[in-house]
Amino acid sequence: MKKTSTQRVSELCLKTGYLLISGGAESYRIEDTIERIGKSLGHDVNCYVTVTAVFVEVDGQNSKFIKSTLGGTNLQMIDDINTLSRRLAEKKINPKDFTEEIEKIYQDKHTTDFPFYLKAFGAGLVSMAPMLLFTMPLYYFIYCFIVGTIGYGVSYYLAKLSNLPYVDLFISGFVIALLSIILSKLNLVGQYHNIIIGAIMPLVPGVAITNAIRELVMRHALSSAVKLLDALLVASSIGFGIATALILF
Repeated sequence: MKKTSTQRVSELCLKTGYLLISGGAESYRIEDTIERIGKSLGHDVNCYVTVTAVFVEVDGQNSKFIKSTLGGTNLQMIDDINTLSRRLAEKKINPKDFTEEIEKIYQDKHTTDFPFYLKAFGAGLVSMAPMLLFTMPLYYFIYCFIVGTIGYGVSYYLAKLSNLPYVDLFISGFVIALLSIILSKLNLVGQYHNIIIGAIMPLVPGVAITNAIRELVMRHALSSAVKLLDALLVASSIGFGIATALILF
């Protein structure tokens, strides 16, 4: 099998690291995955990952980096890349096919994502979960599903339309609280705060907080601090949106 060139391995590892960061993977896992890919391709690769950049050194001479941004969560893309890297390590896929698959994902990241209608439906189901803890009547589940789906949809499309961070979450929190208050005003629900608690569940950065704690445990203090701060800003933006609606209405 022909050995992949140092230049090609460097570019491939950088793109793989960028994709994993965009999908919300932990820094230590990204470093481990990239180093294993390099080993599978017959090269000694050293990798260092932060939340804003991926640094790769191949065979102690070819050092490069690529800038990244703190993205959301795309577990499907992470799983696809991890599956490809495992198949490469087990020699079930050749380097050429592996490179083509990574390039395909890199060119169009949305191909490995779920469609909006499926995400919105999932958000609605997640919104219903807290009603089980509160032992609320069936109609609370229905209203939580509706309000949670709308709130997620607002956040999803505003994030695509605006480059301002956290604004979509503020407006989503505002809309969720407003719809909950309207349901209460119409005497459709007696406790609108339960609807709010349920509907904001899809927006709460639970995965980000968990990953930040795991980064800290693995001694990636910088990545942990940045991710934790981002998660707190997300939660604060939602909270300010809800508080604004409660004050105004």
